[in-house]
This record gives sequence, structure tokens and C-alpha cells, in this order.
Amino acid sequence: MGNHSLFYLVVTAGLLDSFNPCAIAILLIFIALMFTLQKSRRVIIVLGLTYIIAIYLTYLGVGVGLLRAINLFNIPQYFTEAVGWILIIWALWGFKDYFFPKLPLRLSTSIRSRQLIAKWAEKFSIPATLVMGFFVSIFGFPCTGGIYLATLALLHAKETYLKGVGYLLIYNLMFVVPLIVIFLGATNRFVIEKVINFNEKNGPLFRLIMSIVVLGMGLVLVFYLAR
Repeated sequence: MGNHSLFYLVVTAGLLDSFNPCAIAILLIFIALMFTLQKSRRVIIVLGLTYIIAIYLTYLGVGVGLLRAINLFNIPQYFTEAVGWILIIWALWGFKDYFFPKLPLRLSTSIRSRQLIAKWAEKFSIPATLVMGFFVSIFGFPCTGGIYLATLALLHAKETYLKGVGYLLIYNLMFVVPLIVIFLGATNRFVIEKVINFNEKNGPLFRLIMSIVVLGMGLVLVFYLAR
């Protein structure tokens, strides 16, 4: 796989992973709450960008940490195949959540986690927003981390650690691009309600699409890269 092909694959994977209903929904609700409490436009912009930065740094830190652990402990080549099978199971679990939503153990943020996130959101400060973004990233990882794991396995198989970190910088930039676009549009109070309704209506469909993508990446890791 050439450098250009790997670059485009990482960019594409980051954009696919970026349609994270959890992170998007909380950003929209956070902005709507600030509008309701009549926060100034400056406060809304600063805290909204702080949230996005927190998401970027947390996701980047998780990826760099996992990639470092893989290289530091010299995890053997069958790691790629193991990740592939994890992704296949992950995707099948996502199909279960979509087609049988009433069954327990869903790949989504728990009620308790949402309550903790809401507690920090209500503080309306830069440090609290950074903490909120951190929790959103960590608690939302079961929902969207499949594509990220596949990308890490690919980078481990094809690149050195330092080059892998460079690709992770790009991946996570792509990951927050939709958040930035949505944030810029949602700072208008007349737009935000429509965006919230659209996200709530299409969230399950986005998760289904991500499950299909994760399944495909898992199959590639197991039956192509691991061979």
C-alpha cells in the first residue's frame, strides 16, 4: 500500500468516524442550552470551540497511547487479525442495536454517563467544557471506536510509530471537521433546532452505516492484511 493510498484511506476513515451521533448531539444540546440561558455569542463560540478541541485532544491521546503500547510491547503480527475479529463482533453488535433496539447492552452512552456529562456542561466554563469533552470522547468510544481501532491496526502493520502519529494527527483533524461545520451553523439559534431534530432522527441510521463500514474493515484486516 503506497503512502498516497494510506493517506487517502486515513482521511476517509476519519471522516466516516466523524459522524458521531453522541458527540454531535451533546454539542448541539450544549449550544441550545446556552441560547436558552441567554449566554453571549462570544461565550457560545469560545465554549463550543473548547469542546471541539477537547474532543480532538482526547481522541488523539487515546490513539497515540494505543499505538505506542502496540509498538512498545512489540505486539506480534496476529494483533491485526485479533483487531479484525473484534471489529466484526463490534459491527454485528451494532446491527443488533439497530434491528433489535429493545435488547439490552447497547453500544451507546449510558444514562449515568450522560448525567455526568450534563453536570460538567452546566458549569459553562473553559475547564469544565474541557472535562465534558474528555468524558464525551471516553464514554462515546464504544459507539464509534471501531473505525479508529481498524485504522490503528492498519498503521501498526504498514508504518513506523512516528509516521503513525503523523497520520493520527490527520485522522483526528478529519474527525472534528463535521463538528466544526455543525458548530458554525448551529451558532444561529434559528438553525440549531432543525439540526438537533435531524441528528435525532438520523442518529440510528448513521450508527448502522458505521457498523457496515466497521464490518468491512474487520473483514479486510482478518482476510487480507493479516495474511
